[in-house]
Amino acid sequence: MLVNYIKQFKDIYKNEVLEVGGKGAALGELYNGGLPVPPGFVITANAFREFAEKGILGELGKEIFEAFDQLETNRVAVRSSAIAEDSNSASWAGQLESYLNVSKDNLIENIQNCWESIETDRALDYADSQNTNKADLVVAVVVQQMVAAEVAGVMFTINPVSKNDDEVIIEACFGLGELLVQGMITPDDYLINKNSLEIISKELGSQTEMLVFKDGRNQEVPVPEDLISEFVLTDSQLEELVELGKKIESHYNSPQDIEWAREKGKFYIVQSRPITA
Repeated sequence: MLVNYIKQFKDIYKNEVLEVGGKGAALGELYNGGLPVPPGFVITANAFREFAEKGILGELGKEIFEAFDQLETNRVAVRSSAIAEDSNSASWAGQLESYLNVSKDNLIENIQNCWESIETDRALDYADSQNTNKADLVVAVVVQQMVAAEVAGVMFTINPVSKNDDEVIIEACFGLGELLVQGMITPDDYLINKNSLEIISKELGSQTEMLVFKDGRNQEVPVPEDLISEFVLTDSQLEELVELGKKIESHYNSPQDIEWAREKGKFYIVQSRPITA
């Protein structure tokens, strides 16, 4: 049995960033806090140090497959989780690789791709801009049950523009959230009073394409015509989402930048990080 190379979410808490990275620590903390986080596990920083350069996983590969089977799912999200990630002053969001709807067949390949992404010019330039120690350029990898999102988006538990901590901003799109995160669509934009849950304003986005898993791969398809002129979220769904955001903010006692997804009538939290400048 290999030690300290794989950790289940149930065994991870927020103070374990050096072992599981910022993303992994946040997900484990929220999972154990009773938030609706899909189950998963993390391939730790120790595994990166031991196996990334060798390119041969051996016994670790077998244990990764066993952990995958325990999730009882056909597809997972595979996300990089840098140990220097998501502090109060910096966020590695978008600097490293993530993969959605990964099957068991290409799981190992995508884990290795995540490891290699710490050496890309983009990641190295960002690390340099943040004065990140070279010793901290280490990647854990999150493997998490995939949410087949009908709608998805981000939520800021304070207004990041005005710094008003009584306001929540939610951005939402149809399908998986990657098009929104990559800035490829204009999402719906909602401004909500955190305390009264009053919807202060909402602005319809502009989205003609949505990202879905279809015919065995992620692909962009047209948004159904009857949805193009509709808001992504109802007022009651907005209230439900804000309440989740308040719980997460209270748990951390700090403003949060939250990624969420909704499948079959239920919201899931797939990431939360401190709001950075």
